[in-house]
Parts: sequence; structure tokens; C-alpha cells
Amino acid sequence: MDSEEDIEKAAKKLAEDNGWTNVKALSVLHSKYESDRRLEEAAMVRRIIDRIESEANSNAGFYDET
Repeated sequence: MDSEEDIEKAAKKLAEDNGWTNVKALSVLHSKYESDRRLEEAAMVRRIIDRIESEANSNAGFYDET
């Protein structure tokens, strides 16, 4: 079973090799793990994607004109 660190390294390499964003690379890995029925790894990838998206949303901020 791949660890979360292994998954993040693989995603980084995929992103660099293919000119993808990190989330796109993670999405590809997620699909691969699901098709290989490696459900624990697929769940880890989903958590990583959710964390990244949550961080992006919290850093986006909103402008309040009031």
C-alpha cells in the first residue's frame, strides 16, 4: 500500500512530467487507484484533494465593500 507521502510524490512527478496542476495529477491517481480496486489509496487521494481545495478556498478571501 502506498503511503500519503508516496502518493504526493507520485502526483508531483505526474504534474511536472505532463504540465498538469497538482490536483489534476491527484485526480488521475485517484482514478487509477479506483480502477485497480486500491480503495484505501483512493480514499487517501480524495482526502489530499479535499485538503488542497479547502486550503485554496480559505486563502481566496472575500472583499467586503461595506
